[in-house]
Amino acid sequence: MKMSFSQSTYEYVGAIKLNDSSLITYQVKFTETKGEIIGHSITDVGGLHETKSNLYGKYNAVDKFIEFSEKDIIYTKSPVIQEDFCFINFKSSRFKLGNNKITGKFKGLFSDNTECINGDILLSTKEKMEKRIAKVQKIISKTKKIPDSLKSSNNIVKIMDSVNMNILRNKQVLSVFSKSKNIRIEIFDGGKLDGDKVTLKYNGTTLLRNFETKKERKSIPLTLINKKNSFILLAENVGSISTNTAIIEIFVDDSKIRALTNLKKGENTQIDFYLK
Repeated sequence: MKMSFSQSTYEYVGAIKLNDSSLITYQVKFTETKGEIIGHSITDVGGLHETKSNLYGKYNAVDKFIEFSEKDIIYTKSPVIQEDFCFINFKSSRFKLGNNKITGKFKGLFSDNTECINGDILLSTKEKMEKRIAKVQKIISKTKKIPDSLKSSNNIVKIMDSVNMNILRNKQVLSVFSKSKNIRIEIFDGGKLDGDKVTLKYNGTTLLRNFETKKERKSIPLTLINKKNSFILLAENVGSISTNTAIIEIFVDDSKIRALTNLKKGENTQIDFYLK
């Protein structure tokens, strides 16, 4: 069997359509090397149940065959535990890498391979989507029917950027799964410095109190001592610009999870780390 021996990275965005006709945003990013596919998927991008999973599969350029399956959750905002999560499994014999679309039927399977929910995958390359967005934005910027104030506040590119950022909101729990006991968190201010202060707690112990986020990254190593370990960020104030915001990057196994807090004074968000 002849396989492709080059390595390339591919990214597709769009949605999955369930059998009940509901649509859920969906994104896949993977590399293909010698016919092997390795990457990740994100379901419900920017939503309350956003979930990132590992992705594995195979590709045959001659037969135009591709298959990939989600395996293991990297993180999720859904209260569903890993054993109850419905993983997407996709196969197509009419696909060529480099095409603009990934479309077709998928099968949903629980981790024990019992069937859950099925539907359709409807994806386009990220490049094609960005071109569409830029074209729409150009039309909006030229029209005289929309006030300039609305044009600037509804910049589609900025909206898409915010959707791609994992937002941590008040009382929200992000569940992260790790094979390693040792992980690392880095916290910093990615925008204009405005005096935001936070208190960080880990498994009930205060790590930092009234810590003011700066451009310089604060690195915090964590050891997972329990099956479930809780990290809580409390907003002590609201700076001079909007809400209390801080960029948090989580380094776990071979993955980096990038998130942004969006909190008012006294609000908190939580990250639970589960040791596999």
